[in-house]
Amino acid sequence: MLLTTKYAPKKLAQVLGNSEKVEHVRQWMLHWLSGKKRKPLLLYGPPGTGKTSIAYALKEEYDLDIVEMNASELRNRSRVERVLGQSALAGSLFGRAKLILIDDADVLAGRADSGGGAAIKKFLAESPCPAIVTATDIWDKSFASIRSECEIMDFKRINRLSVKKHLERVAKVEGLDITADAIDSIATNAEGDMRAALIDLQSLGPTSRVREKDIFEIVRGIFKAESYGAAREAISGEIDYDLIKLWVDENIPAEYEKHGEIAAAYDSLSKADIFDGRIRKQNWQLLKYSIDLATAGVALSKEGAYRKFTKYSFPAYLKNMSRSIERRAMLKSIGTKIGRRVHGNRRDALEYLPLLKEFGKKHAERMMEFYEFSEDELAFILETSVSRVKPAGTGKGI
Repeated sequence: MLLTTKYAPKKLAQVLGNSEKVEHVRQWMLHWLSGKKRKPLLLYGPPGTGKTSIAYALKEEYDLDIVEMNASELRNRSRVERVLGQSALAGSLFGRAKLILIDDADVLAGRADSGGGAAIKKFLAESPCPAIVTATDIWDKSFASIRSECEIMDFKRINRLSVKKHLERVAKVEGLDITADAIDSIATNAEGDMRAALIDLQSLGPTSRVREKDIFEIVRGIFKAESYGAAREAISGEIDYDLIKLWVDENIPAEYEKHGEIAAAYDSLSKADIFDGRIRKQNWQLLKYSIDLATAGVALSKEGAYRKFTKYSFPAYLKNMSRSIERRAMLKSIGTKIGRRVHGNRRDALEYLPLLKEFGKKHAERMMEFYEFSEDELAFILETSVSRVKPAGTGKGI
């Protein structure tokens, strides 16, 4: 299981950072539960600051039914009215109160839609139940109508020390053999993004191995299985199911040779993802269906057994996670050096990168000297290898 899912807060008290605003959310929810209607909440701020997690923490703490919709799915007026309207008005099977979550609502801003934004505004103005809207940037003019219907709350980046302490707790519980310096580096490079920090922590942990069974044996067992029972037997024991799915996803084209088999296998895997989406909303009884689709469903997508040897590849997704730590560290260093020269902060300074890339194609040495870039940093900016940016006297350079 991904650490971002496993360690998602179950109560508001477990949400890191922005404590005063989290408490305000609690009081807002208590007003609704006592029959006092309040304006919808618009939570905005950088990724990984807990905006979506707050909605799910409310669900757990106050036993709510949550209806989540991503605004990218709500561009059409009729769809908004049908999905949100029916969700709000329909009664819960267990008589629980409802919470509406419209996630990433700012994707509507600045993009063409067929009345989706107006329909969301109308829903927010008339909603009979509490609603939370999340966004990263709410100041686009086209977002003004939605903004006007909400109580706005600005979520700040999580304090580095808080991120570090949380990572230390998770590493201890998971038994991860990671040094204190590595954890400190992850916390620093995450820049207040708790989600990114957990992803980076997992990328340094034992994600490339399974404790009791070799990963290659498990993947081979799934692909070579010729029955439902054999496929399920391949994943018996203590395994990381999310990790197995990544390996299966990466290696379907390596194992299967026929286009129809590959299409059927990915179709089964995509259906497993749909069930995983429901599981995220705490419908854990659906996990068995997801596992069946990702294992037996994939295994039985082939027309006949393959007796060949297949060299299975490490999932590209996990490789990219590992690279993310280095990338953020590189951007931080480059931004600091540019910011020192342009008298700005390092985040704003990174907006100069496209310009510096073009300038550096002809004046690499001058740029390297002026900004005090290392060879690695210059290569990163120019999107080339270090060997091609070595200054004169050290080998062939740009």
